[in-house]
Amino acid sequence: MAYIVSILGVLITLIGLVGIVVPRYFIEVIGNWEAESRFIAAVGIRMVMGVICLSAAPASRMPVVVQVIGIIAIVAAAVALLVGLERLNRLVEWWLGRPPIVVRMSAAFAAGFGVLLVFAGA
Repeated sequence: MAYIVSILGVLITLIGLVGIVVPRYFIEVIGNWEAESRFIAAVGIRMVMGVICLSAAPASRMPVVVQVIGIIAIVAAAVALLVGLERLNRLVEWWLGRPPIVVRMSAAFAAGFGVLLVFAGA
């Protein structure tokens, strides 16, 4: 089951690398999603990631870290639901309007997080 955490980490790392290398493309892709689709993705991806991490934590290389990531992901999904579509959309639109260096820094954080998951799940 821990290999699923590594696969998730690879996907997150690849998305982060795209944001680092071509931030304008990253902004364009996310900006073209409808607000409702972005909201569903934000909540759904976090929830699925949380469940995967919690389920795989005991079999992973870093069980406490993976478990904490799972809990944070589920809490983040709940917070997104509480914040609501309108406010979350305003936050995303604000982020999309930041200079490319901000997007690159966010993407670098995501890539680093993905590498941590790859290592933890290996």
